[in-house]
Amino acid sequence: MQKSGYNGVVQLIKCFKLGNNMRVPSEIYKGIEYIRISALPADQKDHLYKSLNHKLIINILKDESLLNDCLQYQHYITWYENVYKTTVEGKSIEVSAKSPVLTLAFK
Repeated sequence: MQKSGYNGVVQLIKCFKLGNNMRVPSEIYKGIEYIRISALPADQKDHLYKSLNHKLIINILKDESLLNDCLQYQHYITWYENVYKTTVEGKSIEVSAKSPVLTLAFK
């Protein structure tokens, strides 16, 4: 029973590591390399909608269905490296850094 608990913890740690540093793989349709915003992890999806120029979101007609939440992969990579990654790294620094306690001495 301890073994399954240990494996569960290991899988949780692996998911945490991948979730913070993983780019979503692209799809290609008729020469267009893209990602679906709906396929992103929740934290990336939230950050993307808040920080991305919505004019970059494209529609792709694939097999008679309209995919209306696509982003060209090059735009995703640029956003991931310059916005998302710096935001996530900044949060981890803020959380781990402790400010010193200041005391004033009066006479």
